[in-house]
Amino acid sequence: MEKKHKALRTIGAIYKILGIIAGIVTLLTVIGICAASILGGAALDSLGRELGGYGYSSPSGLFSGAGLVGGLLISLFIILNGGGLALTFYAMGEGISILISLDEKTSDTVELLNRP
Repeated sequence: MEKKHKALRTIGAIYKILGIIAGIVTLLTVIGICAASILGGAALDSLGRELGGYGYSSPSGLFSGAGLVGGLLISLFIILNGGGLALTFYAMGEGISILISLDEKTSDTVELLNRP
């Protein structure tokens, strides 16, 4: 028996793939931002120490802590938004699959009821 709704199956698969890609990109972005905030915070801390001799008084680690906290806040924001987007895409693909399955089961039921 040939399967119906080939276009809908393709669209559902595309949405699922987009959801997986969005999830992977979100995770890679969060890892990159965390690494950049840690490394960038250390660079800002050394810059703060260098500027400390020119009238700027900053305790050691002030800039690295600010970079880390900022990176974590940005990462949290990206996890919430990117994760929501990934979940939405994947759920749309699953929703299409469920509707196709519902149509198939309904057709099977109608066929069984119409048998003599």
